[in-house]
Amino acid sequence: MLELEEGVRLAAAEYRRFREAVGWVPPPVHDAELQAALDGTWNVVAREEGELVGIGRLLDDGALYATIWDMIVLPGQQRHGVGRAILERLLARASRRTIVALVATPSGRPLYEEYGFRTEDSGSVGMLLRP
Repeated sequence: MLELEEGVRLAAAEYRRFREAVGWVPPPVHDAELQAALDGTWNVVAREEGELVGIGRLLDDGALYATIWDMIVLPGQQRHGVGRAILERLLARASRRTIVALVATPSGRPLYEEYGFRTEDSGSVGMLLRP
């Protein structure tokens, strides 16, 4: 049975394990720096029979804007509603913000579009800098 926990502290080692499990590049920072970043987000985790199977992070300014980061579900648990359950908790937390943004992977894009996320061309352009 899937269990969700909100507002939990996500350990740097677990975060690294999840990124590695889905083939994402390891964060180029030491664990202390990574832990500080993780502690600055509101995190949702999913457990199946006590084992961590999914994570999601929300960076929220508390008034106007929120950004969803690192929605990661372990490969063996994908396509079973884990990501959907995490996303719903993150969106509930950010429901009063004027903009909720995220960067989607190709495999995650259909889920996010189901919840109303769209690429926009209204004069503003989402941009990233990857130094």
